[in-house]
Amino acid sequence: MITVLVVSAALVSLCFFIHLAVLTRLAAMVYHPERSPRRPLLLVLFSLFATHLFEVLLYGLALYALDVWGYGRLTGAVVGGPGWLVDHFYFSIASYTTLGIGDILPEGDIRILAGIEALNGLVLIAWSASFTYLVMERVWGTRRRIRTHD
Repeated sequence: MITVLVVSAALVSLCFFIHLAVLTRLAAMVYHPERSPRRPLLLVLFSLFATHLFEVLLYGLALYALDVWGYGRLTGAVVGGPGWLVDHFYFSIASYTTLGIGDILPEGDIRILAGIEALNGLVLIAWSASFTYLVMERVWGTRRRIRTHD
């Protein structure tokens, strides 16, 4: 159980730092008037989508490793049998997005990681949505101000 908690804390911290780094870089690109990209909203959306997928992959790899090391396993509609990475990635997507489809279930200590992943995903998705809203407001607000002054 301690190992799963340590892995969970490490993943939460790593995902927070990854997200902060990506958002900081995006903000520098989008809010810099001389270097602003041509389509800032598309840049933000694709970058955040890729970031979330990477974070899901990290959790999937951790679930896979913990499964192989004997801290639990996935049961239910697993396609590749015990220890197959695609099932862990799929389960990770369902957990991170709090979708919770329920066709694959964790057993053992990895249940803790699945719950923490759901909470972490919820926080990171909300953070991304807030950032995207601020970018939209700035980009579209700037366009409205330019049109009203013409």
